[in-house]
Amino acid sequence: MPDNRDWKGLVLAAGKGSRFLQETGEAFPKVLRPVLGKPLVRYVLDTLARAGVTDITLVVGFMAGEVMRELGPGYGYVLQPKQKGSGHAVARAARHFSDFVGNLVIVCGDSPLFAADTIKSIMREHETSSPPITLVSAVLHDPSGYGRIVRDSQGRITGIVEETCASADQRAIKEVNGGVYAFNAKWLFDNIDRMAINEAGEYNLTDMVRVAVELGQEVTTVPCESVELLGVNTPEELKTVAGILGSMG
Repeated sequence: MPDNRDWKGLVLAAGKGSRFLQETGEAFPKVLRPVLGKPLVRYVLDTLARAGVTDITLVVGFMAGEVMRELGPGYGYVLQPKQKGSGHAVARAARHFSDFVGNLVIVCGDSPLFAADTIKSIMREHETSSPPITLVSAVLHDPSGYGRIVRDSQGRITGIVEETCASADQRAIKEVNGGVYAFNAKWLFDNIDRMAINEAGEYNLTDMVRVAVELGQEVTTVPCESVELLGVNTPEELKTVAGILGSMG
C-alpha cells in the first residue's frame, strides 16, 4: 500500500455539463447530479479515500458555490472561472500545491466507476517506476471517442492522440487513455507552462505526455477494466452509470 502522506488528490469538477443543459434546460453542476441518492462526484471522492488518498482538492468552476456547499469544508478548493480544458484546470492549482513535493493523483469528477484497486495500482506503479507521469489505460474493442495511446517499436509511449486529430492508423489503435493520472507534483507544475493550446482553444492535460517525451522521460501505464472508463456527459450516460453502480450493490 502506498504511503498516503506522499500523495494528494486533485479532482476536476469545474464543468457545467453543457449537454445536460441542452437536453434538460436546467443549470446545475454536472458533478452534483444525483446517482442513486448521492452526488456523482461523491463516488469519485469515496474511491480516492478507499485508495488511501484523503487530502483532496477539487477544481471548481460552474456554480462553484453550490459544489463547495454540498461537499463541505473537508476538501481544498481551487477556482477555475473560465473552463479552458483539463490542463488549464490543473494549471489553476499550481499555487495551491507550490510547497508540495510528493505525488498527485488526478481524476475527473464525472468518472465514478474507477475502482479503488485501480487507484492503488497507479500509485504503486508510480512509486515503483518513479516516472514523471503514470496513467491508466484500457484496451477496447471499439475505442471510438477516446484518445489513443501511441507507442514506438519498443513499446514506449510517445504520445496520446485525440480521435479528432488521429490518422487512420492511429484510429485503429485499441489502447486508450483512461483519464486517471499520477504525477510527480513538482515536475508537473515546473513544466505545465510547456502545454500547447489545441485547435479548440483549450489545454488538455494529456499534452503533458508529449512534454515528458520531448524531455526524454518515460511515461508508464497501468491497466483497468473497460467499464471503469465510462464517464457522464449526458442524461443517458447518467442512467447507464446508475445502472452499473446499482448492480454493484
